[in-house]
Amino acid sequence: MRHRIQISALLLAITTTLLLTNCTTADTDKPVTSAVAVNPDFAIASPEYAALAAKALGHIEKFEYDAWGDMLAENVEYHFPDGDVSTRTKLVGKQNVLSWWKNWQMNSGIKSMTISLPNHIPVDAIKTPNMTGLPGLYVFSFFSNEMVYGGKKVALRMNFDIHFNQDKMIDRYYTYYDRSHIIEAMGGQNYLKKSMGK
Repeated sequence: MRHRIQISALLLAITTTLLLTNCTTADTDKPVTSAVAVNPDFAIASPEYAALAAKALGHIEKFEYDAWGDMLAENVEYHFPDGDVSTRTKLVGKQNVLSWWKNWQMNSGIKSMTISLPNHIPVDAIKTPNMTGLPGLYVFSFFSNEMVYGGKKVALRMNFDIHFNQDKMIDRYYTYYDRSHIIEAMGGQNYLKKSMGK
């Protein structure tokens, strides 16, 4: 009898705990505990894509543009952070992207880049995102980048949104960071504007 009372008390305690942790409160109408959220528009993608994004960023950091080019699709687009969707500067095609970055290295005065505190989040966009028009696999990369132009250091937090095609090649870069600090370090020279004839 004693064991039955103990078991009944234990079951009552477990049932009460489950009810309390899975119900909403009357006052706030908010869940007491967090639940697993399901979003039909997005899913977590394979960590393989995070590793590929990190590898590509490592090539950029070391100015290894030919090795970076091996990871780019022929129709890659590189979007700079200098405008809105219809006004931002973009490079189209692998040869144009690589040529621009190689010229930038030679002519901008950049001496080094040091990437730190990276986070690479792989996401499968099941529904086509509004801004890009491309469903599929993205990696959202957040990192700090300390650049040295001549003797001047510029430290920026950057965000690169990278899209991969079905062959696991990078076909889009959407970049977000404050270019004004780079222009200031270059003595007011806007290399992007100058190089694009704007």
